[in-house]
Amino acid sequence: MRGYPSTTQDHPKAARLLPPVLALCIAVLGSSAAAQSDDPEAQYELARRYSSGAGVPMDRERAFELFTSSAAQGFAKAEYELANHYRGRTGRALDLDMASSYLERSARHGYVPAQVDLGFVYFNGSGRTPKDLVRSFHWFKRAADGGAVIAQCMVADFYRQGLGGVERNPREAFRWYRLSATRADRCAAKSQYELYASYASGSGVRKDLPTAMDWLKRAAEAGNPQAQRALSRAYENGAGVPRDPVLARMWLRKSREGVAPHDDHEHEDESKPAHAPRPAHAH
Repeated sequence: MRGYPSTTQDHPKAARLLPPVLALCIAVLGSSAAAQSDDPEAQYELARRYSSGAGVPMDRERAFELFTSSAAQGFAKAEYELANHYRGRTGRALDLDMASSYLERSARHGYVPAQVDLGFVYFNGSGRTPKDLVRSFHWFKRAADGGAVIAQCMVADFYRQGLGGVERNPREAFRWYRLSATRADRCAAKSQYELYASYASGSGVRKDLPTAMDWLKRAAEAGNPQAQRALSRAYENGAGVPRDPVLARMWLRKSREGVAPHDDHEHEDESKPAHAPRPAHAH
């Protein structure tokens, strides 16, 4: 009878698997030891493992206990987890007062996702939290300075429109739109459209129609319906691009995809300018 192999060389697959498995076991053991010593970061990391079952049996009650202990020591990520828990996102609790309290604490402790969420809480308002654009801008600006792209888009909107007591500043709006326009984020296409509008009108930057059209095309290709409609009108009227009825109809159809059924030849006002007025920013 053939004997058992004495080394992992006889089992290359086992040799490949052993280091990650050992690393995970060591990480879990290390997190457990640190968590027992009331290290808030270790408690948070171990809570995440219990919450997802990564390297340990899934135990949501234990995860909640560890998140709570970590948050009690002011660990911002744990406070954010509890804010989401009490907002009902785990499906196990709903307490909006507790959610608001933990979200505010997490934001004040510097956690950027919490700052973004709090910015939108004050931007939209609700029966529990009145709309407050001054506070909204405060939190969006902190999150934007921390690198949150969606917050950078919102800060640009505040400067463009002069919201929340912020002095209208087209140049500053342009700077924030430019910062967010090339990032991998859902608001990038909106910022690209705003750069088109800025270059087309000379708002906050020297007027430059070729550059404006470059940004308009980027925004349209990224799926922004407003940009697609504007590009359709540009091709229809020959504004900044050669007149091309075929491309005009194509971009018009794209702008209507997923919005509402329309006949391509209807509902267009030919007197509209090459770029449409901006609607209210929605999130």
